[in-house]
Amino acid sequence: MDNNVYLKILKLFGSKGPRFTTEDLARELGTSKRTVYAYFSSKDEMIEKAIDFVFTEIIKSDTDILENQELSTHEKIKQYFQNIPDAYSIGTIIRHMEDLQRHYPNLHEKVNHHLNTIWDDVIQLVEEGIQKQELKAVDTVVLKLMLNETLRKLLDYEFIARNQVSFESGIKAMSDIILYGLMNYDQTQR
Repeated sequence: MDNNVYLKILKLFGSKGPRFTTEDLARELGTSKRTVYAYFSSKDEMIEKAIDFVFTEIIKSDTDILENQELSTHEKIKQYFQNIPDAYSIGTIIRHMEDLQRHYPNLHEKVNHHLNTIWDDVIQLVEEGIQKQELKAVDTVVLKLMLNETLRKLLDYEFIARNQVSFESGIKAMSDIILYGLMNYDQTQR
């Protein structure tokens, strides 16, 4: 399936939530409803495949970094946190989570599962780095909580508007805090 189809579904989902119609999608694609139904059996499937598309793209990009044997643990972690996902796609889904919960509870659960596990691979890498004494020992449960809650807040349109922060700048700030800490190096020596 052409990625353009999923991007059109996300566009419609962003503007209308799950209330978009098959006719809306056909119009966006410049095709007929019949052609749309040749690819998808239902609107549920359209939304689910678009959700899968978004998270598959994020996971693939992260996996490419984490499985690169030429990178050290430090380099993998640094590149992982600098690899910022597309805020529009994921934010579009998050913005309509209440609608998903009300009308498509299985898809709501799927998105929550993705959001709750999105950091698992990097947490595993951190734990391996701690065991090898390449990284400072930290509580990875708390680290994952920080990552999960920060991601959810940065995907909340009202939060970013109220605090005048963009998704990208917020992720970069979070990454800098995690990678480099709060203290200036010379002050930590006291």
